[in-house]
Amino acid sequence: MSLAIASIAMVSFAQETVSEVVVPTVKNSVITNSFGSNWFIDVNIGAQVYNPVVTHGESMFDHVTFPAISAHVGKWHTPGFGWRIGYNGYEFNAYKDGEDYSFYNAHFDALFNLSNLICGYNEKRIWNFIPYVGFGYAANLDVPGAGDNKKNGSLTGNFGILNTFRIAKRWAINLELGSMMAKKGFAPTANLTSNGYDWMFTAQVGVTFRLGKCTWDNTPDVDAIMALNAAALAELNAQLQAKESENAQLKNQLTAAKNALSQAQVKIKQLENEPAYVDVAQSVFFAFNSSKIASKKEIINLQSLADAAKNAGVKLSVVGYADSATGSAEYNQKLSEARAKAVAEKLVELGVPQDQLVVEGKGGVAVEKPAKFNRRVIISIVK
Repeated sequence: MSLAIASIAMVSFAQETVSEVVVPTVKNSVITNSFGSNWFIDVNIGAQVYNPVVTHGESMFDHVTFPAISAHVGKWHTPGFGWRIGYNGYEFNAYKDGEDYSFYNAHFDALFNLSNLICGYNEKRIWNFIPYVGFGYAANLDVPGAGDNKKNGSLTGNFGILNTFRIAKRWAINLELGSMMAKKGFAPTANLTSNGYDWMFTAQVGVTFRLGKCTWDNTPDVDAIMALNAAALAELNAQLQAKESENAQLKNQLTAAKNALSQAQVKIKQLENEPAYVDVAQSVFFAFNSSKIASKKEIINLQSLADAAKNAGVKLSVVGYADSATGSAEYNQKLSEARAKAVAEKLVELGVPQDQLVVEGKGGVAVEKPAKFNRRVIISIVK
């Protein structure tokens, strides 16, 4: 009877476990970032060779010059497409006349990351293979015989392959093989004619640093998310139905408990002057992690027990318990003792002499199911 009443009056505490929500995404699909994201700067150094004509008997490697310097600022609009603007130059050596010329090439390039376009975006991919094509303007700053500060300018076409090797989230090492196509005679040479265009070939190494947000978020899979939401809703409905069923059972238990309490009160009145009443063990239940008698009904029951104990003149055993399903053994021992002490103090307030009480705590137990019914104090006659 007491267990049934306590199951209604008790306040339960539950620990909620929060898990990370994983959002389904579409494979090889990303969300376009804002204008301020995925910018980069790079600086490179290497060697270059100028090759207007290769049929006069010299090797193109006889005229390699060092250093070849370049720097760029650019942005990736998608993992597969981006652009950069930049500068490359310093000096090159022309065929036949052997002259060194200072020059620069300001250019714009369109970048195509084939690694991402073919294999899909991978934030931690080590090697990215990036062909590029672009255009620009180059100026030869040292045209022979033209006087100081004279320039020989040309529109240029730029082609090449940029290889980047990831070493950290924002840093990469570059290996670039490039070419610049300029107008015929960009570097004038005596008694030398050629058809078509002049070419410059460059090999460089360097570093790239990424600015701002430098990764891409995968596109959410709307269909998968809707399916997950539907499954979660179905689970919530099932839980709701289970709670409604449990609520109905508790209402039935409450009705039965009220009827049993009424019958017990009648018997208490009949037996209140009979010492035999105290021979029946009685329980006082507690809330989770509490040693406070929270229910007034428990105090009413203790009053009847105290009156019977005083009239019979017997000693009462007051034994406290905790549920072993929660807390350590040491903590549960202290909690059981505190619960027993709380009931003993209430019995003394209700008129039972202190020397008629034997008080102790038994720690955590797992006698009753559910576990909350083990959070109690049992009062019985000391035999």
